[in-house]
Amino acid sequence: MAALTQAGRKRYELLYESCLVRPNRRAAVDQLVARITASRPRYQKVGKALGIPWYVVGIIHSLEASGDFTRHLHNGDPLTARTTHVPAGRPATGKPPFTWEQSATDALRGRGLAGWKDWSPPGTLFQLEGYNGFGYRDHHPDVPSPYLWSFSNHYARGKYVADGRFSPTAVSQQCGAAILLKRLAATNLRTAQPGPRIMQLANPHVTGPDVLEAQKLLAKNPYGSFDAGKPDGEYGELTAGAVQRAKWELGYPANARDSTFGPQLKAFLSGKKQLPPAFKKRRAQRKKDAGSQQAIRKRIVQWALWGCKNSAQIAYSQNGNVRLSQLGKSASVPLATDCSAFATLCYSWAGAPNPNGAGAYDARQPAFTGSMLGHCRKIPRSAVQPGDLVVWTPPGAGQHVCVVVAGGADPMLVSHGDDSGPKKLRFSAEDAYQRTHGHGTAVWLSAF
Repeated sequence: MAALTQAGRKRYELLYESCLVRPNRRAAVDQLVARITASRPRYQKVGKALGIPWYVVGIIHSLEASGDFTRHLHNGDPLTARTTHVPAGRPATGKPPFTWEQSATDALRGRGLAGWKDWSPPGTLFQLEGYNGFGYRDHHPDVPSPYLWSFSNHYARGKYVADGRFSPTAVSQQCGAAILLKRLAATNLRTAQPGPRIMQLANPHVTGPDVLEAQKLLAKNPYGSFDAGKPDGEYGELTAGAVQRAKWELGYPANARDSTFGPQLKAFLSGKKQLPPAFKKRRAQRKKDAGSQQAIRKRIVQWALWGCKNSAQIAYSQNGNVRLSQLGKSASVPLATDCSAFATLCYSWAGAPNPNGAGAYDARQPAFTGSMLGHCRKIPRSAVQPGDLVVWTPPGAGQHVCVVVAGGADPMLVSHGDDSGPKKLRFSAEDAYQRTHGHGTAVWLSAF
């Protein structure tokens, strides 16, 4: 059987959390769940002896033998003889007819479930998928295994109609194991222990007491506060941005600075686990570099104010050939650019991180409000510092961006939105203008 990797665990977790029963299948699913529940004592008897949760035995029995206790758990062949389908010749010992318990014990041991210890949802789904085989993952990765996801929003079509024969148009008519697992959990039975969730941005947002706990840890921990905003139990963009910042400051590798909150980060922030030596080394270097961050922010502000002083010679233009023409050059006028390109130029001239994406500045790459929204981390208004950005939406790709040049309750901004050139004004004034034009949501961003 393939190994359950961390990436695989995250995928199972996300699919399971977002799994929904198709409306036209709800009645059939509820009937199956009721049938499994009614046979719980028989499933418990076999499962307890092997260290396997009863509901796992029940789900396999439903999928392999339609819940029929006259059939082998291996593949649904009759108990009156050894199995003839894959795996054939089981049980290898004893004489038929076999009891269902004999067959079930042989099947579960043969598939290695008796030695498995991780019965969290990802661990359970991994074993259930492996019971049927990883053919979909290995040969048809665009088709989520119907053995797990049939009757759910994750599965539409594609099925092995015989051993080794795949049909891209066939549709499974059997309820998937993940649906049964989740419906059993919804009935408040003692099903899969959830364990710590891997939390990340999702639509709709992930919510719950574990999200609230994560937000509180991000706000108060041995390493500082990471701008998660007011704890509300909802894993939104501010929480995701705070996770990115926390991982950076704790010394995670640059390519691991994502927005997922898992057990490792929780252990670091709670003090239950010490940072590894490599993390400590990177953290020390980044703390050293942070001293120069304020100088960079100051230079961003200086260049934004330079634009105000030279506003008479700075026109507004969205012409792709000229808006970033001074990228990589010394600032000079006359200049023709738009709001996002002006902010990008200020950052570039200041030697600041590229607010549009990882890597060096490049006039051939996107430099728009949308790229800033996609790359920078979202921060609460209370955490805004000079040198940060604010973008107004809708649309989702952003309408206008300003450079923050002073913080406070009503931050001071530099805005370049027309041929009058960059101008200095309060956030409240720009926000009122944007609201009257249908752009009522201000999103605060930091590239640091």
